[in-house]
Amino acid sequence: MTISPITSTASSATNSLTGTATILPKQKLDQGDFLKLLTTQLSYQDPMNPMTDTQFISQMANFSSLEQMSSLSSNFEKYSSAQSVSAAQILLGSTVTLGSDGEQVTGIVSEVRTESGLPRLIVNGGSYDPATVTSVQMTGTTAASAK
Repeated sequence: MTISPITSTASSATNSLTGTATILPKQKLDQGDFLKLLTTQLSYQDPMNPMTDTQFISQMANFSSLEQMSSLSSNFEKYSSAQSVSAAQILLGSTVTLGSDGEQVTGIVSEVRTESGLPRLIVNGGSYDPATVTSVQMTGTTAASAK
């Protein structure tokens, strides 16, 4: 029994020195590749010795596990992004000191923006990564304004 190979999707790159195109192989298998493999196995199986039900169930369980892991990964990325934004919003109105590129900036966080899916703190009109915060102080109210 011969089984035809499954062709993978390849991306191409152009060599800047020679101007020739080079085909780069696909690095990871995805759900589509798994289904192609399973379909090919089923269509080329020996009718006198078909795949046993336990093999089929095992492969379907692997596919289901792959789908669940993909979903879990996607959901975790969304959760992580939301947590980053929430953590940055807690700093609104606080006096922070940021250390970026060797210089220190101190000021009140006046705004939190999301740029390219990542939170940015607006301090003294500049946009900063929350990971560069080195200290946080509560912006206090004076006794006169508290009365």
